[in-house]
Amino acid sequence: MGSPQLSARRTTWTFLRALLWKNWIIKSRHPIATACEILVPVVFILLLGLLKSTTNTIAVPTGWSDTDTTSDATIGTSYNLFQPTGQTMEWVDAELPKFALHETSMVGLILSLGLQSIADGLRMQELSATDLATCTTGVTAEGLVDTNTSSAYRVPTECAEKVAPYKIGIAPDNAFTRNYFAETMDLWYPRMDLLNSSSSSLVVPSFKESVQFFDSNDALTEYVKSDDYGKGLDNPHIYAAIVFDSAPEGDAIGSFASIEY
Repeated sequence: MGSPQLSARRTTWTFLRALLWKNWIIKSRHPIATACEILVPVVFILLLGLLKSTTNTIAVPTGWSDTDTTSDATIGTSYNLFQPTGQTMEWVDAELPKFALHETSMVGLILSLGLQSIADGLRMQELSATDLATCTTGVTAEGLVDTNTSSAYRVPTECAEKVAPYKIGIAPDNAFTRNYFAETMDLWYPRMDLLNSSSSSLVVPSFKESVQFFDSNDALTEYVKSDDYGKGLDNPHIYAAIVFDSAPEGDAIGSFASIEY
C-alpha cells in the first residue's frame, strides 16, 4: 500500500497543475506552431467579419414572393421564392418555379398534370390565338382543371373540348376513398396561389380537382382501354391511379385498421 502522505498529495489540483506545466513546456518548445494555433483561427474569423461587412443585408418579406420592384438591393427580389426559371412558356405571364418540373412532391405532380394536359391537347392549332392563350394560361397557371362544368375552376370553355385534363385515378369509389381519404388529402393539398402578385398567378389546383373516381379496379382498366379515353372533359387522361384492395368500412373509418393498396 502507498504512503498516506503520498496519497494525500495526489489531489485533482496536483494532477491539473502537472498537466498544465507539461503543456506549457511543449508549447514553449515549438513557438511557431503555437503561434499558428492561436493566430490562424483569429485571422479567419476577422476575414469572415470583413467579408460580411462588404455585403448588404437583404430583407426577405413574408409570403411566397415579394412584388416590390424597387432598385434598392436590400429590399429583396421580385421573383418567386421557390427560384423561378425552371421553365419559360411564352403564354404564361409568370416565371415558373423549378419545383413545378422536377420536385417529387404532390404539389409538383399536380402542377405537372396541367402542363401535360396542354402538351397532349388534340388539334390545339385549330384554336384562335386568343382562345389558345386563354386555354393554356387557365390550365397551366390558373389551375383551371376541374372537369365539372358547374365548377368555378372548370377547364376554360376556350379549350373547346380539345384538352382532356390528366387526373389521378382512385378506386374503388366508396365512403372511405371519397369521404375520408380524398377529403383528408384535400386538407393537405388545397387550392393555393403561389405568387404574391396582382398581375400574375401560379395556382396549384386542389387534390379533389385533380382526381377521378372509379367504381372498381376493373372499371378503371376498362375506362383506360375504351375508345373514348382522353377525349374531352368527360374522358380525362389518367396519369396514375391509387387502387385500394382493402380499406376500413363503416365505424372503422378513421381508426387504426389495415389498408392494402
